[in-house]
Amino acid sequence: MSLAAVVQRCRTATSSATAPVVVFDLDGTLFDNGPRTWQILVDFAEASGNNTLRTALDALPRTGLPYLLRDTLARCGANDQRLADDAFAFWRQRFFTDEFQRFDEPVRGAVRFVNDLFEAGATIAYLSGRDAPNMLVGCAAALRRHHFPVGIPRTAIVLKHAYEDTDIDFKSQAVAFVATLGSVVATFDNEPAMCNLFAGRWPAAAHFFVNTAHAPDPPPLHASVATVPDLRHE
Repeated sequence: MSLAAVVQRCRTATSSATAPVVVFDLDGTLFDNGPRTWQILVDFAEASGNNTLRTALDALPRTGLPYLLRDTLARCGANDQRLADDAFAFWRQRFFTDEFQRFDEPVRGAVRFVNDLFEAGATIAYLSGRDAPNMLVGCAAALRRHHFPVGIPRTAIVLKHAYEDTDIDFKSQAVAFVATLGSVVATFDNEPAMCNLFAGRWPAAAHFFVNTAHAPDPPPLHASVATVPDLRHE
C-alpha cells in the first residue's frame, strides 16, 4: 500500500462505526533527531575547549547522522576513547530532556502527511520511546512548533512511564491502549523490531518501516512491512 492510499483508506474508514487510527513513532520516524545530537556535541566541544571537534562539526551535516554517537564522532575524526566517553556522558545528560528536542527537524514529508491523515478523519497516536517525566513537555512543544496536530481531539501522545523502561516492553504494553482509540489502519516506525510488533498486533493494518537511523543488529522485517525512505506521499 502506498502512503497516498493510507490517506484514502482513512477517508473511507471515517464512514464506519470505528474511527481509523494511525500510529507514529517520533525519533527517526516523524523527526530527525540528528540536529539534537549535533547541537549537544557543539556544546560539548565548546565546554571542553576542543576547537578541532568544533571545526569538524561545522563541516558535518546536521541531519541524517548515524544512530550511534561514536559513529558521529568518527565522522569528525574523533576516535579517542576518552574523548568518546566524555562526549557520551555529556550527550546522555542532555539528549533525553525537554530542552534539546527543540532542535529536532521533521522527516521529509512528515508534517504534510500527518496533517493530511488527520484531515481525512484519522486519530493520530504518537507512540514513542521518549519518557514522559523528562520529555513530554518538549515533545508536545516540538509537535506544535512544526504544526503537527497535537493537544486536540483525535490526537494522543503516548510515552514511557520512566526512562529505564525498554522501548519494546513499553510498546508491547501500550498497543492495548492504542487499540482503544479506534481501528488501527496503519503504523510507522524506524525500528524493525517495533514494526514487527505492530504487524503481529494488527495484521489487517498497513505497516511501514521508515528507513532512517535505527539500532544496530535489527531483526528481519515481517513480510507484511513496507519500507519507505521518508513520508512524502505525492
